[in-house]
Amino acid sequence: MKQKLSILLLALLLSCSASLFADNTALLSSAKKSYDKAEYENAINDYKKIVASGEVSSELYYNLGNAYYKNNEIGKAIYHYQLAHKLNPSDEDVKHNLTIANKRTVDQIEIKENYFAKNIESGILHIFSTTGWAWFGIVSLFLGMLFFVLFRISTRMRKLHFWLGSFSVLMCVISFVLGSFALAEITSHKNAIVLEKEVSALSMPVAESKEQFKLHEGAKVAVLESNTDWTSIQLDNGNEGWIETKNLGLY
Repeated sequence: MKQKLSILLLALLLSCSASLFADNTALLSSAKKSYDKAEYENAINDYKKIVASGEVSSELYYNLGNAYYKNNEIGKAIYHYQLAHKLNPSDEDVKHNLTIANKRTVDQIEIKENYFAKNIESGILHIFSTTGWAWFGIVSLFLGMLFFVLFRISTRMRKLHFWLGSFSVLMCVISFVLGSFALAEITSHKNAIVLEKEVSALSMPVAESKEQFKLHEGAKVAVLESNTDWTSIQLDNGNEGWIETKNLGLY
């Protein structure tokens, strides 16, 4: 009885998955046709339905970013390019379009010195995707084991095999650490993009509080803390303020 119930549940799950896949395939086809016809609003709506279904991919966010860009919604375009970049940091098309979109932003924020250190740190983490770091670690571990076996059984170049094995194991550990950091960066919301044409950063998370400064769509900010109503943000120049969460795209 239990076996039949398990089979029935599995069949139901597969049926639902197949139905969802078919729906998303139809939406994807519709979105591409709308985009090609310059019907960007329709394309955006179709892509958003796919996102709402739970599908997550760099290509999906990239396509949605392109539709927003063509619809002259720069903030939302940059936000979705950033989501795509977060999932696939090595995608040159995403980086190219993100650069172009960023040139259309209004705010030019003075950058603190440590910005370049952050860029170097981010660049190291983004050498590989999280999957790439995992495979690098697996290959390094395999090579380490191989060199240590050669060290034990060979009579020549034992010292070389030992050092190569040690180096490979060290690379495995480093790839695990960097891969963990890269995964944490993907799953956390450390940054945000301003989605609206213009928003006010306030001194406190209260609508009646003093305005600190204004930001415009596409501006990138660091997230200090956030809830459903308000988000505390910081600019690269050190200025801080509170912005309504609905006006930001956190990533």
